[in-house]
Amino acid sequence: MNSIQKNLQSPSSISEDDFLVSFEKRVQLMEDSIEIELLMKKLQFLGMNFDPFQNKHESECERILEQLDLSRHLLNPYLATNIVLRLLDITEERLNNLKQ
Repeated sequence: MNSIQKNLQSPSSISEDDFLVSFEKRVQLMEDSIEIELLMKKLQFLGMNFDPFQNKHESECERILEQLDLSRHLLNPYLATNIVLRLLDITEERLNNLKQ
């Protein structure tokens, strides 16, 4: 399991807000810009290809959802897009801070 997967695993009882805070803390601890860029690409892929209103998702989306432990946080289709966008913002901000 790579460090992104290990760092982003969360307990099953965590709320969406707690998950976002936890995600941000973990991303802030990442020092490797390549690792953060990979995370960003995965989240961008979800943003472009994940349809929260469909029950069946393409296999790459499913794999990313599992790797980042996002599946249960994206069950509500009305919140799913918001959550992915917030994760992208957090990741992009960290990447920009590292590059400065």
